[in-house]
Amino acid sequence: MIPLASKAAPAQSPFTPEQQKRFDEGFERAVAKYPPDRRRAALLPALHLVQDELGWLPEPAMAYVGHLLDIPPVRVREVATFYTMYRLRPVGRHHIGVCNSVSCWAMGSEKIIRLCAERLGIRPGETTRDGQFSLEEVSCLAACGNAPAVLVNNFEYVESVTPESVDGLINRLRELPGKTMAPGPMPRLPDPNHHDERQDSPQATGSLGQPATTTAAEAGSTERKP
Repeated sequence: MIPLASKAAPAQSPFTPEQQKRFDEGFERAVAKYPPDRRRAALLPALHLVQDELGWLPEPAMAYVGHLLDIPPVRVREVATFYTMYRLRPVGRHHIGVCNSVSCWAMGSEKIIRLCAERLGIRPGETTRDGQFSLEEVSCLAACGNAPAVLVNNFEYVESVTPESVDGLINRLRELPGKTMAPGPMPRLPDPNHHDERQDSPQATGSLGQPATTTAAEAGSTERKP
């Protein structure tokens, strides 16, 4: 779980050397657009840079961005959970986003989503067992003139999609290795040193440690019943 710190703290980079170089270049360009005393305004583009490199936003990466911009990690997570364009869990090596806006819907995007789900064996929001594909319904892709539209791996637009072209798209992607995503968090194991104190006869207590009693609410009184 991301720390609920009130101040930014040092955090390790989540990137490989190649990813770090690309991130640093993009980060410097993003920060340069704002006055020196407004560096925190670069938070949104910085999170996009992380997602472009890792495929999603792991909590260590959010903490790292917070460290660079002097923003508490919990505040970074608040922003990441507010905007739907940020992913908070791993996706497949090929991520297919089908537009569900009015124009695409009118041109049959529901059929495209259903066909993708049938071909991949998953529902929107899920990832195939082999990690090769993930499927998502996305908001307007600004391609209304050539609806329905699909976005593949954040950068490739496929417009005027038909059931036949979806089959071709999935078959083509199956032959490509895709982009390795950052691994998901390890499962939290039980603490062997944790001890639960148990009572044979648990009893609720009042604010002073005394057994809780019912008050005479029907009489408008907060005094204890005799």
